[in-house]
Amino acid sequence: MKRILIASLLLVILVFASCTTKVEKNENQQEVSMFVQIEQTNIWKVVYHKETKVLYAVSNGGYNSGNFTVLVNPDGTPMIYKE
Repeated sequence: MKRILIASLLLVILVFASCTTKVEKNENQQEVSMFVQIEQTNIWKVVYHKETKVLYAVSNGGYNSGNFTVLVNPDGTPMIYKE
């Protein structure tokens, strides 16, 4: 029983250790993001990807915070951010 408990504990530690995210930093040690936020409300925000300029809605709700949804044009193609 003790071995099973120790094995389970090690498994939980490995799972949590593998869930860390790597954050890129530039030469000034500032975090670098691949997204630019252009609009925000209490429950969602709109961002675009720096390279592709594809727009995404990101949920900011209590139970689904962080879910990305691609915004699409009427013909189904992804919306592109235009400056």
